[in-house]
Amino acid sequence: MEEIIEVQVNCASEAEAERIAEAVVGERLAACANIHAPIRSLYHWQGGVERAGEVPLVLKTRAALFDALAARIAALHSYEVPGIIALPVGAVNTAYRDWLLAETRAPGQADREAG
Repeated sequence: MEEIIEVQVNCASEAEAERIAEAVVGERLAACANIHAPIRSLYHWQGGVERAGEVPLVLKTRAALFDALAARIAALHSYEVPGIIALPVGAVNTAYRDWLLAETRAPGQADREAG
């Protein structure tokens, strides 16, 4: 059975989260995206402790698409080192799983299926 994952990434703004979400859902690297309310983050960066407002973005997809999804997020993200973290989904209802699998595919997969 194909593994389903949630991919989490914090974004610099709601606009950035929306832009990334639209791209990866539109490209079928993720079936859906959830943009959460802004949070405050503290983290080490270049020798100091930084504080920033961030917007969490959660994407649902197939585990097999993680590398392609992470590469696309990194290309679109404003951070030098965005944290792109995948968590396995332990259980999911059958109807949602079937929908997610139908709505996601590897880059170029549609071309191979059509031809």
